[in-house]
Amino acid sequence: MGRTTPTYRDALSSLEDEYAPYRRALRRQHRPAFDALFEKARAHADAAGHVNATDPRVPFLLSIALAQERELRELRAEVDALRS
Repeated sequence: MGRTTPTYRDALSSLEDEYAPYRRALRRQHRPAFDALFEKARAHADAAGHVNATDPRVPFLLSIALAQERELRELRAEVDALRS
């Protein structure tokens, strides 16, 4: 028997397709930032897949928040190092 639920990566791809009209409506300079959000989500796809969520939006948003938190901590450490 095959899988009854799509993988998180499949769900993420479907979510990206769902928001393609939104992306097209964005100004050209904002599209790379939009694409980066999905890259951040794909970077945490292994962990998000373990949640087995019925709605992929929740692990998608959590993955983005986690990536941004990590980046923020790295930037704070750089600023602290420059201040020292």
